[in-house]
Amino acid sequence: ESELFGHEKGAFTGAQTKTQGRFEQAEGGTLFLDEIGDMPLEAQTRLLRVLQQGEYTTVGGRTPIKTNVRIVAATHRDLKQQISQGLFREDLYYRLNVVPLRIPPLRERLDDVGDLVRYFLRTASREGLGQKAIETAAIERLKAHVWPGNIRELENFVRRLAALYPQETLTREIVEQELAEQAPSMPAIGAEQASNLSEMVERFLATYFAGFGTDLPPPGLHERIIRDVERPLLTAALAATRGNQIRAAELLGLNRNTLRARIKALDIRVFRTPAP
Repeated sequence: ESELFGHEKGAFTGAQTKTQGRFEQAEGGTLFLDEIGDMPLEAQTRLLRVLQQGEYTTVGGRTPIKTNVRIVAATHRDLKQQISQGLFREDLYYRLNVVPLRIPPLRERLDDVGDLVRYFLRTASREGLGQKAIETAAIERLKAHVWPGNIRELENFVRRLAALYPQETLTREIVEQELAEQAPSMPAIGAEQASNLSEMVERFLATYFAGFGTDLPPPGLHERIIRDVERPLLTAALAATRGNQIRAAELLGLNRNTLRARIKALDIRVFRTPAP
């Protein structure tokens, strides 16, 4: 709360001076609130007041301060589920959910990989890691990677290339070598391997954690993995059954109404295709 709204001198132990909050710093502009789903309920209440009344008080203060700030919020959590669990205010959700945007994972927008890699290389160069180019073939190899850690994993990977390799141009061979060394590779899926789903998931998770280097993934990993697995699982089942929801429900072992509800909740588009 102190970071968002600022605090008065002596408001709490260690508050030696009066400090501006993010709202005051962003006055007349835009304030980005990352991981809004992790915000404590008390802070949610204060934020709701700002959105409803256009004013706030600093921590330890009593005088309302008018504010004119546009809010952009992001989260990896399912806020509707958070609401049902009493962890997120429903009224705040509707105040924030004016223009919702779903940012797809990197695996769904592989055409962005090249631009992102070049951007990360430029950033690394400005930080003193040397100016580097990258071959088109190397970009294509990066597009073929799964990137379970999304853009953060890609950024860490590119920074590692910039730091470890003195060559002015990063080649496909360099990328191949680094991908092979960073984590155990996942073999092609055959009939025998497909039966051992647990082992495949274990390998995938090893790759995922390795993508963060010495860092840890963001909090909420269990919920995020369950959510991220559900959508492609339902999509794959629907594709395998050519959009037949009854057959897809049988394949998944779900009640048909349950499947339809999850399709709607996840905003999955279903296409019926005739059998060949």
